[in-house]
Amino acid sequence: MKTITKWILLLVIAISSLPVNQLLAQFQTGDVFVGVASGSVQWRRPNGTLVQTLNGGAGGFTTGMAFDSAQSLYVTNFSNSVVHRFDKNGVQISNFGSGYSTPECIVFDGSWNAYVGNIGGGFRKFDALGNFVSTVASGTRIDFADLQADQSTMLYTQEGSTIGRWDVVNNVALTNFATGLGGNAYALRIRTNGEVLLANGSTVLRLSSAGAVIQTYDVAGQNSWFALNLDPDGTSFWSADFSTSNVYRIDIASGNVISTFNTGTGNGTVFGLAVAGEITVATQLFITVAPLFDINPINTQHCVTATVVDQNNVPQNNVTIDWNLVGVNGPNSTTTQTGANGETQFCYVGANVGYDTIIATIRSTGAQARAVKLWESSLPVELTSFTSTVSGTDVNLNWATSKEINNSGFDIERSVIAGEWTKVGNVTGNGTTNETKLYSFTDKNLASGKYNYRLKQIDYNGNYEYFNLSNEIEIGVPQKFDLAQNYPNPFNPSTKINFALPKDGNIVMSVFDNSGRLVSKVADGFRTAGYYTVDFSAANLSSGVYFYKLEFSGSGSEFTKTMKMTVLK
Repeated sequence: MKTITKWILLLVIAISSLPVNQLLAQFQTGDVFVGVASGSVQWRRPNGTLVQTLNGGAGGFTTGMAFDSAQSLYVTNFSNSVVHRFDKNGVQISNFGSGYSTPECIVFDGSWNAYVGNIGGGFRKFDALGNFVSTVASGTRIDFADLQADQSTMLYTQEGSTIGRWDVVNNVALTNFATGLGGNAYALRIRTNGEVLLANGSTVLRLSSAGAVIQTYDVAGQNSWFALNLDPDGTSFWSADFSTSNVYRIDIASGNVISTFNTGTGNGTVFGLAVAGEITVATQLFITVAPLFDINPINTQHCVTATVVDQNNVPQNNVTIDWNLVGVNGPNSTTTQTGANGETQFCYVGANVGYDTIIATIRSTGAQARAVKLWESSLPVELTSFTSTVSGTDVNLNWATSKEINNSGFDIERSVIAGEWTKVGNVTGNGTTNETKLYSFTDKNLASGKYNYRLKQIDYNGNYEYFNLSNEIEIGVPQKFDLAQNYPNPFNPSTKINFALPKDGNIVMSVFDNSGRLVSKVADGFRTAGYYTVDFSAANLSSGVYFYKLEFSGSGSEFTKTMKMTVLK
C-alpha cells in the first residue's frame, strides 16, 4: 500500500508541474506550426501567440509536416532521418516509420497512407499504422511534394527551377508540371481548383493548373521564401523566410499581408510550416447536413444528420464533429463521431418558439455545414375552459375543447405548491374532431393542503403540450370527526380507510376479529388536523368479518368510532 501511495503522489506531482498551457491546450483549426531547427516546432495561435514548443528530442532541422485523420502532427527531422509524431494535445508519441535518408516532406493520401519524400532518393510509402509498403521514385531526389486529388499524381520539387510529377500508384515518372521558374523551388501546395502555390526562394509563385505563373508574391526584405502551407479558409496562405525567421499570412487574391510574426529563433532556422485544418486536396473532407430547413411544433424532437465524405465521395468513418446550436433554444453543444456510413446525428427537443441554427464542424479541418430549424407553437388541441371544484377531499376537474387534431388523450398531473408534478390519471381523447368535447376527472381522497393541477395533452405521435389550471386548490381542515367505510369492501387482500380530524391529537387505529381479539394496529401517534387515508392488508387473515376502530384524544376532545369490514378470499 505504501508503494502504491508513493506512485500516486509522484504522478500528481508530475502532472501539477506541467505548464498550464500544456495541460489545457489542444490543436485548433488555424493554429500554425513552424519548424525552427534544434528538433523543435513552435505551436502558435493564428495571431502568433506561442502556445508551446514541441521537441522531438533528436535535435536537427525540422522541415515537412502533415496531420493525420486523428489530427496528430507528423514532423520530418531532416538532419536525423526520423519522423516525429505529436498527438492533438502536443504530446509526443512514438516515431513513425523507418529507413529514411534525409526526409524533408510527408504527404498523406485519401486512405491515410503516408509518402515520406527523401533527398537521398524517392518516397518511402507507409500504411496508416506505419508499416512499410514500398519505395516509389527510387533514386529521385525529393524535397517537398503534394499529392493531387486523383490519389496518383504527386508534384515534387528539387530546389531547382522545376516542379516534377510522378505517378505514385504505377511508380512512373510523368512530364514536368512546370519548368523555367527562375528560382529555387521549395515547399508547394495544390489548391482545390488545381492551382499551385510555390515558395520559390526570392518570391512566392501562384501557378495555374497548367503550370503557368499567374501571380507573384513578395514582402520587402524577404528573399528566402522556403516554407509554405494553405490556410483552412481557402483564401490565404502562410509562408516563411528562413533568413529572417519571419512568418506571413497572405491573401491569395490581393497579395496583401494579413498578419505576421517572428519566431525569435534567428537566421537560418525556419524550414517547415503547417496549419491545423490546412487544405490538402488528396485528403479533403466535405460535410453536408440534412434537413437544411425544417418546421416542428415545440416540445418535439428534431434531429440533424451530418454526412462526411472525401473528394471521391467515399463516406468517412470516425470523423469528429463538433455541434453548436444557437438561437431560441440555445446555446447547446456536443461532439459526435461519424460511423462507417459517414453519418452522425444531433438531436434535441425545442421548447421555445422561433429559429435555431445548428452548425456541424469537422474538428480536424474546420469545415462547416448549417441547418435552420423553425419551432412553431403546437396547438393540436384548442382548450376553451379548464375549471375545478372541491367536494370534501375530492377535486373535480372539468375542461372542454373546441377542436382536436390527433389527440390521444390527457394525463392529469398534480403537485403540491412548489413541488414536483405527479401523474394521477389519464382521460382518453377524441382523436381528430371539430366538435366541442367535454371532459372530467376526479382526484379523490386528498390530504389537507394546497395543490396545483395541469393537463398534459398527448398526440398520437408522442408530441405533447401543457395546460395549467389557473387557480390553486386547497383542501381545508374538516369540521368534524369522521371515520369512513373502508373501500373496497368486501376486499382481498387490501383496502383503504379514510378518517377526518378537526383537531390536533393522538390517534390509534386498530383492527379486531369477530371475537374482539386485536389482530392489527394500523396507525398510532400524533396527527395534525386534516384528512387521512391508511392502507390495511389482510394477507395474513382468513375470510370473515372484522372491525376497525379509531380512537382520538387531544386538544380537549375525544372521539371513538368503530366500523365493520369483510375479508373475502
